[in-house]
Parts: sequence; C-alpha cells; structure tokens
Amino acid sequence: MKIIFKIAFLIFCANNLLAQEPQTIKVKKEQNLVKAYFDNTELKLMAIDRFGNPKENKITSYKLWIKEPGGKPLNGFDNKLNAGMVNELNKQKKATKIFFTEISVEDDNGHIIKLPDVIEVWFPNCKNCDLKKR
Repeated sequence: MKIIFKIAFLIFCANNLLAQEPQTIKVKKEQNLVKAYFDNTELKLMAIDRFGNPKENKITSYKLWIKEPGGKPLNGFDNKLNAGMVNELNKQKKATKIFFTEISVEDDNGHIIKLPDVIEVWFPNCKNCDLKKR
C-alpha cells in the first residue's frame, strides 16, 4: 500500500512540474481623449477626456463642412479656426449646421488619436440677418 501511495505521489509531483504556464492576459489601455467640442465663443476645437474635462491637446487636423449647396470642406490644422473658416461662417445669413470631420488629436504621449465627428449649429450675427423677412 505504501508503495502505491509513493508511486502516486511521484506521478502527481511530476505532473505538476510539467504543468503548462497560464496564458498571458492582454490589457488594452483605455484612451484618455474620447471626443471633441467646438467652443463658439473662442472659435476653436477642444479635446475632451473620458471624464468630461476639456483638455488643451493639439488638434492636428480636421475638415470643416458648412451645410450649403455645393459646399466644399475647409481643412484645419490647429485648434483655432483659421481666417478663411471664420469668414465663411460670418457670411452665413441664417442658422446653419456645421460639421467637423476626420478630427485627429495628439495625446499626452505624442500619439495621434482619431475622434468622432462634431455636429454644431452656427448662429450668425444679427447684423447679417435679413430684417425685411421678419
């Protein structure tokens, strides 16, 4: 009986020595920046982190679309809108939708992250409105 117990114990120990290692667990890092926001008072795009806080990360590129017949995209390469974009927005006579697409932002580590599109409504200055139609 003791011999059978010793043989079983040796087989059990040998089995444990030859046991496979557990598989590695891969963890995907959650990105901090999740969306963009258009600040219409300062006329700039800002990145927002996953907690809802605005960040001053550099927006590397985006396209601005103004909803009008035959509208072409205006390319931007900075957080602030350039003079051409501001002129196009100021030409609008009534409230219109604007779209920011293909937004790329640089995170804290220097990596480029693609953010989802932003849809906003642009309200022009009242001096551009047609007062006769009121």
